[in-house]
Order: sequence, then structure tokens, then C-alpha cells
Amino acid sequence: MRHWLFSCKKVSALVSESMDRKLPLSKRMGIQFHLMMCSLCRRYRKQLLLIRSLFLEEAAQDETSCDALSAEARKRIEKKLKS
Repeated sequence: MRHWLFSCKKVSALVSESMDRKLPLSKRMGIQFHLMMCSLCRRYRKQLLLIRSLFLEEAAQDETSCDALSAEARKRIEKKLKS
């Protein structure tokens, strides 16, 4: 049963890693078990999720604002970049 007991340090690293890739079932279960008991790690995970969602929202807004440029403005920018 010892392998299910992750430290806060390990859980914080795994929570961060889990946002980049899918973790094996044993690690996901270990994280969930730890989060049930540790309010600080739950808060850390919640904060990471919030930061991630804000970043993704801002990135999506940047993409749409880029499409809002007129053809003339794009040509001017391309011309400046080339020179």
C-alpha cells in the first residue's frame, strides 16, 4: 500500500505533469487518494487549472484578434518584417 502514499512534493509535480500528458492509472489513483486528504494540494491543482484555462482563453482571443486585421494592415506588417 506504500506506493499509493505520495508526498505533497510528488503530487504537485504529478499534477503539473498530468496537464501535459496522460499519466498511468496507478499514478492518477495515487494523486486522487492524496487529494482527498490534502486541502493544500487540492488548492494547488485548482490554481493550476485556473491559470491554464485563463491562458487558453487568452490564446484563443489572440487568434481571433489576429483574424481581425485587414488585408492592408497585414501587407504593411509583412513589408516591415521583410525590411
